Amino acid sequence: MDYLERAFRAMIKEEVRRLNQHLPRTRKTLKHLLQEPTPSVETHDGGNIVIKREELQKLAKILPPNLHEKLQLPVIVQRRFDLGKSVYTVSGSKLEEFTIKYLLGLAENDFGNYEAEEVFYIYKPYLMELIRTIHSLIVIGFGTPEGLTLDSQ
Repeated sequence: MDYLERAFRAMIKEEVRRLNQHLPRTRKTLKHLLQEPTPSVETHDGGNIVIKREELQKLAKILPPNLHEKLQLPVIVQRRFDLGKSVYTVSGSKLEEFTIKYLLGLAENDFGNYEAEEVFYIYKPYLMELIRTIHSLIVIGFGTPEGLTLDSQ
């Protein structure tokens, strides 16, 4: 890798880091958030993402109780520039990806077989639907082209 390419990668890495300061520093399980008086998570920039209790309860009714301890929230929906215009993916576990797909009515399986689902790409109309229905449970971040690994996104 030559000097210019290293410099360019470092610049992109720093820009993506800045763009993603609003993302959660840590995430919490659905079960944990349901137990908090004011459900929230801290962001990288020191702020808080407040999560609506009604949206948590809606999700808790859909998700089997044995998965409440596994689902991490908020779900990070990542804008992937390397995949084309307005293409997003879920950054996280297969369960989080499946939950989003299930909420949109696009899942082929149920939660008992969520790991068998294909990779899911979210397009803008689906993203708008998610924002309308569960906006406090998702956070939109920005990704980088595959092959350009970034620490601490």
